[in-house]
Amino acid sequence: MEWRAPDYLEQFQCLAGACPHSCCQGWEVVVDEASAAIYRTLPGPLGERLRAALQTEDGEDFFALTDTGRCPFWDEDGLCAIHRALGPERTGEVCRSHPRFIEDYGPLRETSLVASCPEACRLLLSSSAPLTFPETETDEAGEEADPWLGPLLVAREKMLEILQDRSRKIDSRFAELLALAVEAQTLLDEDEAPLLPALCREWTTPVPSCKTDGEGIFPRAWEVLSSLEILGDDWRALLGRGREAVPGAVPEVLLERIVAYFLFRYTLKAVNDGDFLGRVQFALLSVLVVERAASLLPLGEALRLYCREIEHNRDNMDALLSAFRTEPALSLSAFFRTLGLMKVRT
Repeated sequence: MEWRAPDYLEQFQCLAGACPHSCCQGWEVVVDEASAAIYRTLPGPLGERLRAALQTEDGEDFFALTDTGRCPFWDEDGLCAIHRALGPERTGEVCRSHPRFIEDYGPLRETSLVASCPEACRLLLSSSAPLTFPETETDEAGEEADPWLGPLLVAREKMLEILQDRSRKIDSRFAELLALAVEAQTLLDEDEAPLLPALCREWTTPVPSCKTDGEGIFPRAWEVLSSLEILGDDWRALLGRGREAVPGAVPEVLLERIVAYFLFRYTLKAVNDGDFLGRVQFALLSVLVVERAASLLPLGEALRLYCREIEHNRDNMDALLSAFRTEPALSLSAFFRTLGLMKVRT
């Protein structure tokens, strides 16, 4: 099996008790079946605590949060009582893997570090080099590839090539990503995925035709985000100030790395539902929102909050993908107008 991950993956080390925004706070902790079986038979006081905290709903086991919004096993020193007493191998699968997100695509496995984790976010933003995703071979046998996987991989590689062409301004690179995504989506809709590699080989930079008159995706994008499920009051407060947000002074190299992060995480998911264009729009919406939020908060905190609220909530993700198809203010023309306005302001 092939395995890909961002080039900073091996640098990651959990901050544990020193983490300023622990993943043990704010989310119910899902407990996998194997761990739940162990917890239900563990003797002693810890076993009693585990059984008292373990709840089941719709066939899923989890630890409900305390009144203070904490995992019941997150001790006052910021460390995990289960990890401390039984070792890391006896913590739940979610706890062992976070902030790693693992996606299997037949013969390919991809691992990413979700930027809602403060340390993962820091690593993403700590370099000005183009973000790369090294590939290695593992001994594990993969499954047969979906016919769309190869063409989508070629399309993603072409997008990263366009994105990381630093001879050009970032606005023109973003606009070209969107233009290529439109053409790629047309082929997918016509069930012509095998033609994607040829499209990428023959692709030439389109002549800019974006008109800057009229509104782009803002300020309506803030209203769409405000209509989604909200986890934290800090995000709610940021959304409330969205209309006053202007693009922050974010270096282009970091905007590029943020988009690369989202392209890597999401574009191959089109193998499941065919929505390649929507995921490219999501990557661009994400960076444009974070860029504006960075005028109100430090860049790392703006990105962390956005990823915490959107990436961990499947309903929020689905709502945004739907909005790109149904909401005029998030239409392709609105995106292109926003990207044209980027050029005007620089």
